[in-house]
Amino acid sequence: RACSPTHDQRTCASIDRTLAKMASKLGDEIKDNALSGLSEQYDLAGFSPGWIQDLVTGCLSRTLSAKTYVGCKFVIGGGKKARGKYDPDMLKHFTEALRGAGFEDDRGASACKECMGTYKYQHDTDQDLKYLHVFPKVDLSAAAAEAAGADTGGAGGDAGPNSPEYQCVACTLEEFQDLVAMNTPSFSQKRALLKRMKVMQSALEMLESMLCDQKTLTEQEQEMYDSMVDVNAKIEHLNKELEKMVAKGRLTKGEQKQMVDDLAKKLEEMDVAIATADAEGKAKKRDALEAAKKKAEEKVAHISEFKPIVYTMANEKELNDLRKELAALEKIENKGGLLKGDDLAKLAKKPNIEKRIADLEGEDKGWFEDECRDVLFTPAAAKPAAAKKKPAAAAGGGNGWLVKAAKGGARPSGAGGGKAKGPANPFALLGDD
Repeated sequence: RACSPTHDQRTCASIDRTLAKMASKLGDEIKDNALSGLSEQYDLAGFSPGWIQDLVTGCLSRTLSAKTYVGCKFVIGGGKKARGKYDPDMLKHFTEALRGAGFEDDRGASACKECMGTYKYQHDTDQDLKYLHVFPKVDLSAAAAEAAGADTGGAGGDAGPNSPEYQCVACTLEEFQDLVAMNTPSFSQKRALLKRMKVMQSALEMLESMLCDQKTLTEQEQEMYDSMVDVNAKIEHLNKELEKMVAKGRLTKGEQKQMVDDLAKKLEEMDVAIATADAEGKAKKRDALEAAKKKAEEKVAHISEFKPIVYTMANEKELNDLRKELAALEKIENKGGLLKGDDLAKLAKKPNIEKRIADLEGEDKGWFEDECRDVLFTPAAAKPAAAKKKPAAAAGGGNGWLVKAAKGGARPSGAGGGKAKGPANPFALLGDD
């Protein structure tokens, strides 16, 4: 990025510093997303070759701390409408910088352990955009440190020994099955648990690798390693439970949309892989990808054919009534002026109403319900049913949910009869600290 001899040298230096700051800012965003386990898209419109080099040198060439394996999807070009926004040689400059940092071209790469330090090019003809997918090298020990140090009050927050994932990795397989049935009745809750279990699995693999390299574990790392029981078998059980729910149509409208969107992204990736295999003359690989694509398309059709189930809270009507009453009291409280005796008598009930609302909202919601609320309780599902409600006992389970099932469907996993048995002492191996 040479400056004309007629330019003021201080202006050139200022431009260089500004570009370096912008590249550094994007690099920081990539690092933050990796630490959160997010694979995101980044638009490189306006990037110059020097800026690309700064991005690779300052971020992508380094081993990033991450919760899981991630990919960075960079927009590097497009059709006629977008062409002027991007350096026409960006692909060349970007791949040269990546190869200089030790990256390799892998057209079948994805966000996994085996593909760290690779990249692949994609031309999306539907959107008329060009992408470069980069899969940086990551260090999952950050997740392990977060999990191991959470009980000390550090940044790990809710990932301490009382967190769902810790309970699940430390108990027996039979106890785990009971915990799943009791606390994750919905598909999205099981999926949220599976995501966390995979983070714990990665942490376990990291600890095992350290032991194989004859490295000494810290006391917390050793406690964490000793506490983990049958992690792979538990993840396998969760996957099977999720497949059962999909097969039986036990998904809400939000969960259906989320699944179909995820599969649509996979189908796009398969189309690119099929086209690549076809161009390279790899018939067997193309046939295998075509078969996988057909299965994914069948899965989309299968998910879409079921009537979505609807979850409502057994105490939803009482909550709605209390919220209306509270809103009316707040209106009285905020109208100003001198309050009458009747109004003061009504306002005296406000603390008890607020406490009752808090109690109902906090009742045994199950794991990750707040996180999954958008796909569990859609606005349509939240409306009180006009038809006669079934009594709460008919829903079964300990989570207080009522389920309006798809016609002919089975009850959701974990919503059955008696109270499940919890673990006797899931943290016996964690010690007293």
